[in-house]
Amino acid sequence: MLERTMRLTFGCVLALSTGCSGDTEPAATGSSAGTLASPELQGSDFKVAVEAVTSSRVTLSWPPFSAATDLRVYIGPEPPELPGRRLPLAVQDAVLPGTATGHTVTAVAAATDLFALVIADEGRASERLGFAHARTEGGPRAPLETPLREVHAYAPNVLALVLQNPATDYNGGTPIGNTGADWAAGAWTVTRSLGAPVAVSAVRRHSIPVGQPDYPVGYWMFGDDDIVDIDHRVFLLLDEPIGGRELLQVNHAGAPGTELDVRLPFSDRYLETPVIQVNQLGYNPRASRRFAYVSGWMGDGGSVDLSNFPALAEVLIEPLDPLDPRRVAASGLALAVRATADGDAGGEVREIDLSGLAAAEGVRYRVRLPGVGVSWPTAVSEEAAARAFYVVWRGLFLNRWHGDLGAAFTEWTRPPDHGIAHWVETGNTDPWTMFDQNTSTADPRALIGGHHDAGDFDIRPFHVVVAQYLMRAYELDPSRFEDGQLTLPESGNGIPDVLDEALFSVAAWRQLQNADGSVRMGVESWRHPAGYYYASDDQLAYWTYDPVVWHTAYTAGLFAQAAYLVAPFDGVLAGDLETAARDAYAFAAGRGAPDEYLLFAASELWRLTGEAAFRADYEARWDAIDVWGRGAFDNVQTMPAIYPGAFTSYTPAMADFVMGYYTAPGARANIAQVTLAQLDERAANMAGAILNSAHAHRHGRAASTPPDWGQSTATGRHGDMLYQRLQVGALSAALEQDFFDALSLSADYVLGCNPASYVYITGLGSRHPEQPLHTDSLAFIQDQGLPPIPGIPVYGPVRNMPGAYWYAPIEASFYPNFAGQPLGQRLSDTRGSVNMNEFTVWENQAPLAELFAALLGEGFTPPPSWFPGGDDHRSTLTSHTSE
Repeated sequence: MLERTMRLTFGCVLALSTGCSGDTEPAATGSSAGTLASPELQGSDFKVAVEAVTSSRVTLSWPPFSAATDLRVYIGPEPPELPGRRLPLAVQDAVLPGTATGHTVTAVAAATDLFALVIADEGRASERLGFAHARTEGGPRAPLETPLREVHAYAPNVLALVLQNPATDYNGGTPIGNTGADWAAGAWTVTRSLGAPVAVSAVRRHSIPVGQPDYPVGYWMFGDDDIVDIDHRVFLLLDEPIGGRELLQVNHAGAPGTELDVRLPFSDRYLETPVIQVNQLGYNPRASRRFAYVSGWMGDGGSVDLSNFPALAEVLIEPLDPLDPRRVAASGLALAVRATADGDAGGEVREIDLSGLAAAEGVRYRVRLPGVGVSWPTAVSEEAAARAFYVVWRGLFLNRWHGDLGAAFTEWTRPPDHGIAHWVETGNTDPWTMFDQNTSTADPRALIGGHHDAGDFDIRPFHVVVAQYLMRAYELDPSRFEDGQLTLPESGNGIPDVLDEALFSVAAWRQLQNADGSVRMGVESWRHPAGYYYASDDQLAYWTYDPVVWHTAYTAGLFAQAAYLVAPFDGVLAGDLETAARDAYAFAAGRGAPDEYLLFAASELWRLTGEAAFRADYEARWDAIDVWGRGAFDNVQTMPAIYPGAFTSYTPAMADFVMGYYTAPGARANIAQVTLAQLDERAANMAGAILNSAHAHRHGRAASTPPDWGQSTATGRHGDMLYQRLQVGALSAALEQDFFDALSLSADYVLGCNPASYVYITGLGSRHPEQPLHTDSLAFIQDQGLPPIPGIPVYGPVRNMPGAYWYAPIEASFYPNFAGQPLGQRLSDTRGSVNMNEFTVWENQAPLAELFAALLGEGFTPPPSWFPGGDDHRSTLTSHTSE
């Protein structure tokens, strides 16, 4: 922090709005409070300290002054414009005796920046000034002293107040204690600092469920799903614009429990607004396309009218000392029309081109709309790319089957979970069918590998794609991945950490391989978890599915690919995996596995071994499934059944199935030509689908595809074909940049550039999931008061609310009704909203891990502050070390 000093011109009259001219002295390192000294008191300190902050109060203190006749306390929405000057707008809060050493500013709006000026009068021509800055508590899950959670400007003439309504109780019809209608009714008044009223012409409301807090932690312990926390977003439409800075008095009088009387320090350089959607972690500095978006939806007030918004925006730099004004980094940025009507956003969307914003490590930016406010913090830095990579990949580690969450690796600690699966022969090969509770447990065997599925603890056959995504991420550019990048138990073993995580997934299938080479389809229990508890406290038994030929063929390909990649680091492990691959391939081929799956195994075995028999087998199977001259790209009907990346028309083929063959020397000319041509065509189509997105907030979901089950938010799935084509290389510079930009825009969307202005991954950004349906996270939240485990991506918006009974309390908490929300707003941060707030390791987590690996820069090593116990281990933002 910086301490400011100024030498006053003797006898100058200080105006509250302008300050006083004088000679400045250099700033010195010290308190965050500014100082000003008269000639007689030059060199003395007047440090105003912030002693305590709540959601509505700021307590200040300062040293005693024996000579002071009185002390005056002023508050305002912005810092002094120059060192030592008065606040640009200041309102007197108190006059105190000269002996006072502190003061509490009360009735301040939550989640706002407050600047204080304290003047100690010490005679007719002598006074000392001290400055302080505080930000009141607020935002999601914050402890509140009033119902006000946060406040934003939603337009030049619209104030949005977020009001908490905890612990409503669903009674089969409406939530008991729902205060939404009461907040929208009653009398709202807004008054300016000089006493002029601002007429409220209309009040609009948008209510959403934000939590289901009633649940114990423990096996076979269940809470009350009818208890729902609701946030009411109340929009005050004013008869005139607010302006650039004000100290507003906002009052509501109405039904009991809905009284509110707060002072709002309003500044369009400080007050955050969700109508500006940015990448809340930071944009990739190597991307040539970067955008912020402007849109908003006001519930029963519909879409925000953007016609009275400013034509130009700017970007501000957040200073290290909060008492320094925010400087302009870029100005004159046009608000261009992106879409006049967008179904996801619910109305018009504009965009701000940020491609010219300078990359700067450690700098936090704010996009500013004059007369409205600023965005959540953002950045343009390699650190932002690295942090997304680190958190999401470590989310995989924290979700391992038999993961040891020790204090050396995480602050979310618990003992190893599970580690045992019961081997049975039941004939169960249906991944959607659970076992009978009385199935035999006579043959328990060790199982250490794989990852949990969603809020459950099973390993299903779909998990084969996890290792596939992770190994493809490594193959994209092995030079970027090193040992020690992810703070894993394996860090230091000489193998790059991303490959270690892939190998941990492969290890599950290796341990589930039978002596005859067949591979069991995973493990499952007789029910989903019985309550919310740590994975290490799970008492359910897990049994093995029987093997099937297609799954065995698939894992043969994984074993061979893993052997090839690990061979430079661990020859013994590579040899074991090669044996497993050969055995699995022989079993699957001997029992008529589908050609497309055997194609994958033959492709990787030929690259691994160089044996002509595998090459010939690959080519024969390519020819066997060739229909229109495109080989494997012609016959992929069964692939989408297990491969989530094949969910759009742009990625109907599993490109990973052909990459081993194509990248090994000696590929048959016509197969190589077709493969490259198909990769070229499909990668260009996919890049085009993102760059020229059908959605105003750019991402790759097809316009006709609903957003359900992560099809909007698991944007790593939209990158299939781009990864493989980038790996092949030999692209023009322009096309390579297009492909990279498409991936970067996909990351921007999931990190906040979306209609909800929301990061769909825990532990990242300013607004993110707080109650994901993830059993370990729910235990940590309730039992230890920790936030959810970082790196967990949720499904996000859905088209329809399911009809199952446990959704009823959630659906009843929405206003307007759920079906009346724009698609991008149809989400709920509640543990019971399975299709919105759950995830799977194969649909969401691994695809996003691949995406962020593809965007990682060179030479990344996590700083010590990111390790357990470090200052940034729980940080959701990039560091702030520079301006």
